[in-house]
Parts: sequence; structure tokens; C-alpha cells
Amino acid sequence: MKQTNDVNVLVVGGGAAGLAAAAAAEQAGLTCQVLEAQDRLGGRVRTVPLESGGVFDEGAQLVNGDMGTVLEVAARSGLHPAPVARGGIDLCMVGEEALRAEDLISVEEIYELLEEQVVRWDSFGEALRALRLKWKWWNTPWESVGEAGRGLKLLVEKRPFHRDSLAAALRALLLSPEEHAIAFSLFTEILGGPPEEINAHAVRDLFARYGSERDDAEFHFSRGMVMIIDQLASSLRHTPRLSTPVRHVRHLSDLVEITTDTGAWAADAVVVAVPPTVARNITFDIPEADELAGLLSSFRAGDMIKTLLVFDTPFWRLRGFSGSATFADPPGLAVMDGSLDDGSPPRLIAFQGGPLAREWATLPPNERQARLLRQLSRAFGDQALAPREIAEAVWVDHPWCGGGYNATVRIGGDPDAMARLAAWGGRVRFAGAEIDDRFWGYVEGAVHSGRAAIARIVGEAGRAAA
Repeated sequence: MKQTNDVNVLVVGGGAAGLAAAAAAEQAGLTCQVLEAQDRLGGRVRTVPLESGGVFDEGAQLVNGDMGTVLEVAARSGLHPAPVARGGIDLCMVGEEALRAEDLISVEEIYELLEEQVVRWDSFGEALRALRLKWKWWNTPWESVGEAGRGLKLLVEKRPFHRDSLAAALRALLLSPEEHAIAFSLFTEILGGPPEEINAHAVRDLFARYGSERDDAEFHFSRGMVMIIDQLASSLRHTPRLSTPVRHVRHLSDLVEITTDTGAWAADAVVVAVPPTVARNITFDIPEADELAGLLSSFRAGDMIKTLLVFDTPFWRLRGFSGSATFADPPGLAVMDGSLDDGSPPRLIAFQGGPLAREWATLPPNERQARLLRQLSRAFGDQALAPREIAEAVWVDHPWCGGGYNATVRIGGDPDAMARLAAWGGRVRFAGAEIDDRFWGYVEGAVHSGRAAIARIVGEAGRAAA
């Protein structure tokens, strides 16, 4: 017989968002139980030891100085935020050429252009602003003959992508061929999917959710991001239940019941703190369930492979390179210097996103790594072919995390799905990095979202009592 356990709040998911929600609930005087499907906490935060010493953050890793919540939790854990290695030339690999990134359009400039290009035509104010910008653009001299030619080509060519896709928006920016190829690859890696399948309106909105003027890659932790998870979990009065996947959520008069493989739990409220692509595998028997199903189905999971390469020397620096490179071909490949300041061996971290990750995930590890090393040697020379250690994490079709880094809104999905999930009311709430309104996609956003979900629950309970 299934046993029913009563608490004030049930939290589905033991990642950063779920643990932050549970800690906030207990601080508010509520009883809370976390139910986690995996046999560990952390979700897309996972840290493993290396044979050469130190650790590898297989998932989330980077923070900046404006991510105050994570830095505060890190300080309580005694974590030292190590600056990300800087200095040297950033590369963009286009064909057989190694171009200086500083000679091409910057990421920030692409973001700004997209904010102008992507328009919600159902908004009168946005539509009017867009028309004014387009009228000004067509009535002023274009920057180059090449841009003029690309503009005319855009007018007469049959549209190759869905009009609401990120690929169509990038094409409409009229970048040079080299800059377009790098931008296309960059977004493929960041979003973990092909731009032709991703909703441009949702992407524009998530730019607005980055609550900082600073680079996102300023610091990482020598002991690993898992220490943030351990600190969030350390204060909980109820030990999280591991290996407890949630299958069914339903309303029962003034309670919510959650059914797992091993039992049923009842609570006043539930916080679903798993990625939307995972949450849609749960059966929701609640008011407006059809609307919720539409929101959850709006997302597509990202595909990502993250590879750590440990070397004896930072040979790329000796050649004047920073270790940062973005590859136009294959699109979705990027690399950065992941070295720490603790005396551990120098390292590069490679990210393979989107279709590249999905393709390479089917290969044996040795073939996958050999392909990666060949690409890195194009940028940094033959020394890149001989790392002393390789470690990798494949985030493709993960049953409990969806993928990496995050889920994004697909073509045909509701472009407002992120905001609508964050605002979902009633006894079932949602939290997670994907729906945060400050730091979309980051651990900082996950923690903030989890706390915000509890704040809304407590606020509504207080108003009801009054």
C-alpha cells in the first residue's frame, strides 16, 4: 500500500532551483520535501574528480561578479572564485583561416542588432519602432557594396527558413559571410540547437533576462560548482529523497498529490523545479492542464558535449593565443582556456553544441575525441593533439536533465512560454534556470527562480489568511 506523507511544500527536482526553493520554504517556516529522480543532487551541476588532480565541472561552471547569490553561497562554502584566464588573441576559425575575433563583429553587437531585427508585430509600439528603423535603414547609405548586395538578395530570394526562426533573424542582419558563419555557430553552441529550429522572439527575450553588463565567464571554482549544491542542501531539515521520479501531479480539493514509483505525497503546494522538457513527462491532473501542456511542449532540449583537455604546458599562450576559439565549421564548436589559479595543470574546455553534439554523441568516445583534437590542432597547432588527460560529459537526450545547457523555445512554440511558466499560479508552481527573469540559463537564475516561487506561495497564503 502506498503511504501518504504530508508536508506544506513538495519540490520536484533536486537541482539548484529545487534546493533553493526548499531552503526558502523552510526559512519561511514551512515543512518541505525534495523528490529527486536521479541518485544524486545537482541536476545539470555535476562535478567529478580527475586522474591528474582537481575536478571537472561536467555541467554548469561559470559565474560573474554580478551573480551575487551564487557568490554568497560560495563564500559560505569557503569556495574561492578563480578568475577565468584572460589575455591573448581570441580566434575565429572560418574555413582554413584563423581570424582574429577582434576584427569581426562582437557578440554584444550581434545581440544589439538582433534586438532591433526581431519584432513582435502584435505589439503596436514594437511594430512602429521597427518600421521607423527599417525606413531609416533603407533611406541611408549602406555600409558597403557587400551589404547592399546582401540586402537586395534578401529581398528577391525565397525565404529558406521559417520567418520566426533565429536563422532568419541572423540572415536579415546582412553580416559578411565570415561574420554570419561565426554568429550562426556561436548561437548553435550557446543554445544547443540549430538556429533554424529556435524561436527568435524567445531568444530576444532571454537576452533581456541577462541581468548584467559583465561577461558571463569571469570566475569558476577550483573545487567545483557542486559545492554550491552541497551548501544549498546542507541546511535542509528533510533529507531529499533520491531515485524518486515523479510521475503524476493532481489536485485533491485543497491539496496537491504527487505520485512516485514508491509512494504518494500530499502537500499544500508543489514547486516543479525540473527543465520544461522533463516536466512534460509528468502527468498533470490540475486546472488548465491543457494550457500547461502547450507551454511545456513549446520547449526543445539543448544538445551539448563538454570536453576537458589537460595539458603539460599552456602552449597556446606561448603563441599569443587566449585559448578561446569559435569554429564556423563545424558549427557549434567553441573552446576556452579553463585553467585555474591553484597550480593545477593548464586546461582547455571544448563545447560541442546542437547538431554537432547530437552527431558526435553517436560515436565511440575515442573517435569523438580524435575528431575534436583534429579541430583544435587547426587553431592551436599540433601540440593540441597530445593532452595528458581527456574527460567529457555528453548532455544529449538525458532522461532527467533534458540536455545542455538549457531548453529553448522551438519554432511553433509559444514565444512567451518562459514568462508564462514563471507566472503560473495556483498550487503548482514552476522554477528553473529556463524561466528566471534575471539570469536565464545560469545557476544564479535557477537559485533566484526557486526562491521566487516560494515567495509567491508565501505571499498568496498570507493574502488568503488576511
